[in-house]
Amino acid sequence: MTAKWLQAGVGLLLVVVASGCESSGAKDEPVPDSGTVEDGGAEPSACEKQQGVCAGATRAWVDGAYEPECTARSYGADYEAAETRCDGLDNDCDGVTDPPSWSRVTRLTQPLNGATVASLRTDSGVLVAVTESLDEVRILRLDSKLVLQGSSTVPSPWARTGEPPGASYDVRLVDTKDGPALYYATGSRTSGPPLRAYLVPLDSSGAPQSQPEGGAVDSLVLDRPLDSGSARMAMSQDGERLMVVWRSSPGPDLPAQLLGTVTDVHGQVLTAPKALFTLPADSNSHAESIPWLRNGDVVVVTTEQLPPAMGDTVRLRRFDSNLELLGDERTFTTNNGSMPVLVDLGATRGGPLESPVLVLRNRNPPDWRHEIQVVRNLFGGGVPEFLAEAAIAPEIAYFNAFVDEGALRLAWLAVSKDTSAPSDGSMLGTQGRLWTQDEGHAPADRSPGPERLPLHAYAQWVLMEKLEPRRMGALYMTSTQEGSSLDAVRYCTP
Repeated sequence: MTAKWLQAGVGLLLVVVASGCESSGAKDEPVPDSGTVEDGGAEPSACEKQQGVCAGATRAWVDGAYEPECTARSYGADYEAAETRCDGLDNDCDGVTDPPSWSRVTRLTQPLNGATVASLRTDSGVLVAVTESLDEVRILRLDSKLVLQGSSTVPSPWARTGEPPGASYDVRLVDTKDGPALYYATGSRTSGPPLRAYLVPLDSSGAPQSQPEGGAVDSLVLDRPLDSGSARMAMSQDGERLMVVWRSSPGPDLPAQLLGTVTDVHGQVLTAPKALFTLPADSNSHAESIPWLRNGDVVVVTTEQLPPAMGDTVRLRRFDSNLELLGDERTFTTNNGSMPVLVDLGATRGGPLESPVLVLRNRNPPDWRHEIQVVRNLFGGGVPEFLAEAAIAPEIAYFNAFVDEGALRLAWLAVSKDTSAPSDGSMLGTQGRLWTQDEGHAPADRSPGPERLPLHAYAQWVLMEKLEPRRMGALYMTSTQEGSSLDAVRYCTP
């Protein structure tokens, strides 16, 4: 509206002139201050969806009429036809807030156990290493939605050089100062010596780097002609050094030792092999977790199995970067296979010796439910505390722990025998459900449907990776008579 003043005698006359080009209302919108609309005064009716961010929504006026079916113009800026945000809102108005999403990553040529699969978050997504063949490790390249984008292979040493065929295990993907790398150990196909371990640098797509004369670049970081078994490793936080821990093979009636060495990423020995633990004769002890702390110390966690069905003794020692013992050993006893994992909650949770926590599995009478426990104040006398109820007997929980911005996050498979499955020797016949729990919150069932997941006997692992702000991913294996698959779930965190 335009107001013009005309002087008439001693008074003033106000003349109001209508000017459509200066109107503040949008074209074809109802006139807000008139109380009428252009279709004869009808009020907008309620939208079809009335849950979540759509609560109270009415039809928007668009091009001279109310929307016949409500769209985002009616529902507002927070509306999504299918939820993609982790914002704590029911964006698609179906009554479910921040639902998880599931996908099948790839079919597997054979089942994987926990020592033959690993993952690593990169700037472009997630790399996953799977050892499906005795002659190579396959590297899968996934995007942040855990959709397969491509793959490459890292051939085993005997496939490249003609050495006697062996087997690969203890696969890990790590960040080095030069970028991502694949670590793996090898032994004979009869599980005997020699024990060797390699570090293979990868490019951004997960492919092995090539030598000028052909063949993959790799570094031999462990060579033990008389030893066999597993060889666990940990990468320093600066990505310049790695520690390898393995069990010696001294012969009958002699105590074995857990040995450790430190090398650079090219295999140059920085600390010669040293004995870290002396193990009881006939003990089945091995290294379970060997993280490198923020202050340069390393921690080695071992388990010693008690008599059958009696549980574990968990032993923990801290060493400096030269593998000299620091402080006293910590020991914990559990009533079940403990699966200990040591993680560092980071600087927001205290100093370098205050923030590490030990997560382990236990079960207690009278109902023998599997629970997950945590030991805080690990180097100051902390004791195991209840963290999560993971499985109800006769279920068995197989878990993993992950730290995300100072928060401890868990994922586990609660597994039980499928009594209806045929006993055909295929190692099928187990089933379960996938659970996650974020520190300070209740467990959440992340299974893709009401039916229990079909599992293989090797399905005793879950991989976890941070994908986006407030979004985690978990990878797991399902198996049927038709074969095994690598599956994934993406879910929002508090």
